[in-house]
Amino acid sequence: MEEGMVARASRRPYRRRQWIVNPALQYRFIWTMLWLLLLLTAGALASVYLALWWTLRTFELLNEPVAVAQLTTVALLITVEVLLLMPVVVWIGVRLTHRVAGPLVRIMAALDRMTHGDFNVRITLRRGDSMVEVADAVNTLADSLRSRTR
Repeated sequence: MEEGMVARASRRPYRRRQWIVNPALQYRFIWTMLWLLLLLTAGALASVYLALWWTLRTFELLNEPVAVAQLTTVALLITVEVLLLMPVVVWIGVRLTHRVAGPLVRIMAALDRMTHGDFNVRITLRRGDSMVEVADAVNTLADSLRSRTR
């Protein structure tokens, strides 16, 4: 019975309730990742298409229906792969930004409480979150201010 109570007491005092906690930051990052994916894909598609076209032209196969069908098939496959990768890029973008945006929201809330005189603030972050040093500095600041007001 005691082990269960100890395990519950050692858990973090919060759980993830939502993935989008700072929409401006997270959406901007995701759009940047999507545009980068599209630019890289357009470059890859153009280079593959031009290489195949140049090969067909060099061997005088541009009038061969099978060769042209292969060129079209390659272009379609690359396009379908990009469309399938887009949701994966969005998911990865949300996950990556959440590790920064989540702590940033908690740190800003703690600083807001401190500006209103509440120095009983303690920021705890999840394992793997970014900005641990900043959260520790805010906790140290809150401890210092709390000891001065006593």
